[in-house]
Amino acid sequence: MGKKKQEIEPMKDKTPIDENILFKHISEIIENRKTRAGSYANQEVTLMFWEVGHYINSVILEGKRAEYGK
Repeated sequence: MGKKKQEIEPMKDKTPIDENILFKHISEIIENRKTRAGSYANQEVTLMFWEVGHYINSVILEGKRAEYGK
């Protein structure tokens, strides 16, 4: 988590806001967060399956290879 948050500068003057630019920026924020959330979820699912496999290997298989095809 070494990335810095993007600074938001307050509006100092009363220039009109371009709604297209505003919408685009907000859309980018949302899409970036959705992508990061998906990546984090995938990472956690991968670790979960590894942990389950490790547990099965340790407790049930006692560190030996499974016999397949029976």
